[in-house]
Amino acid sequence: MFTRRRFLGLLPALGAAKSLAAASGHVPTRAFGRHAEQVSVIGLGGLDLGRAKDQAEATRIARDAMDRGINFFDNAWCYLNGRAEEIMGRALDGVRDKAFLMTKCCSHQKPLPEGGKEGAMKMLEESLQRLRTDRLDLWMLHAIENPKEIDKFYGPGGTAEAFELAKQQGKVRYFGFTGHSDVEVHRKILEGGFSFDASLQPVSALGTLQSRKFEAEIIPELRKKEIAVLGMKGFGGAKRAAQKGLMNAEKVVRYALSYPEVCTQVIGIDELKYVEEAALAAGKTPMNEKERQDFAQWCDRMGGAAYAMHCQPGHRDGGGCGSVA
Repeated sequence: MFTRRRFLGLLPALGAAKSLAAASGHVPTRAFGRHAEQVSVIGLGGLDLGRAKDQAEATRIARDAMDRGINFFDNAWCYLNGRAEEIMGRALDGVRDKAFLMTKCCSHQKPLPEGGKEGAMKMLEESLQRLRTDRLDLWMLHAIENPKEIDKFYGPGGTAEAFELAKQQGKVRYFGFTGHSDVEVHRKILEGGFSFDASLQPVSALGTLQSRKFEAEIIPELRKKEIAVLGMKGFGGAKRAAQKGLMNAEKVVRYALSYPEVCTQVIGIDELKYVEEAALAAGKTPMNEKERQDFAQWCDRMGGAAYAMHCQPGHRDGGGCGSVA
């Protein structure tokens, strides 16, 4: 049995496991929250994979990532109006069993006529069809922003019931939620009592005092509940910080993995040449706490918040407008 004591006891050993994996030329792994299952410390973002120049390039990116030990693949029902899932499904065709496959349910954002549970289940079937699989490893409620969305999730006929049904049907193994707007909303959904396995959190030196509350306040709560922490927004949700020389893959990954609770940092890759850069970054030693704080302060002085798309008013992931990069 994977107990809380075992989970917490593993955290100090993660650095040693990481070094051994890096020495072998393979992307290291970390435990997926309270579960013994291992996931790669960097994950491949489905939105940017869907923006590769063509299907052949997307397939090369996915296969090269797998060859380097990246097994975590992220997506969402709404990305590029479904095309992102279709492209990933074709890229993983024949090797799906080697992937830890995650996609997101967007029923509270773009409700189908059925709404709630029915709409979520319809989205699940569409995601499975697009991804060319009969099961997901992780299904997440996407981008929660306000208490009404949480009430809808937990309410009669809500998406929480779809989560339970999907598990009963053997179509989903683990469940989670995402969001990057309001820490109080995250507290509220955690207080609701659903047994989440993971949460996708903004973990980025590019941000504001408000956005960094997720790192300072929510990540510790997730650790207490033994919920796997997945990181996003390392590049701020766009390429601008990288283009300005403010950010690169090594900085993103070393910053994110300085939190032992973060098992995977999702990175958007739309060109094959960036796979090696990300994989090499995964083998670097994570920042220590002081380095992390100093780097965040440096980003602040360099105007990093201006490059954090996820902190801009009105920004919301999905439909091709946002990114987990």
